[in-house]
Amino acid sequence: MRYLAFVFLSLAVAGCGSSPAELQYYRLPAVAAKAPVVQSTKVLVVEPVIVASYLNSNALVYQNNEVNLQLTRLHQWAEALDQQLTRNLQAHLSATLTDWRVTQQVSAPGDSRLTVQISQFHTTADGQVLISGQASLLQGETVKQLPFELQLPIADDGYDEVVKTLGQGWGQVAAQIASMLTENPAS
Repeated sequence: MRYLAFVFLSLAVAGCGSSPAELQYYRLPAVAAKAPVVQSTKVLVVEPVIVASYLNSNALVYQNNEVNLQLTRLHQWAEALDQQLTRNLQAHLSATLTDWRVTQQVSAPGDSRLTVQISQFHTTADGQVLISGQASLLQGETVKQLPFELQLPIADDGYDEVVKTLGQGWGQVAAQIASMLTENPAS
């Protein structure tokens, strides 16, 4: 009987020593928004960002090798990734394109329209984040395509750093899109 009590006591003490891993939630870093331009003749409608189906979950994605992707169990997006990317992109563009009204609402048939599709938005085993996809801008009868592909090193260990680096990369994509708009702006 003493032996069984000793075994149960040992198991109880061992169980106290190891705490279960906690679920962690992440969101992309916030972008400072600017006051909206109300009377601009240039309007950019940002359509909801479309993410590849493997990214369409709450899990952060980790790429082990060339062909293996894993969805994390304990590291989750606090909000749907496509919604975060859309809102973050709109904030970046609003801050950069000061003479444009950047919105998600179509107000006139001639509004410029931006669609973005994401094929990669994850981290790799060798300490990189990968961001790739394509932006399409419809201005009147003209369609401009902007493929993008970024590979950025992660500064430090941990998913906090992964998410910060993904946010920095997304900011770079937003800057490329803003440049595409200012190269030949709509009247």
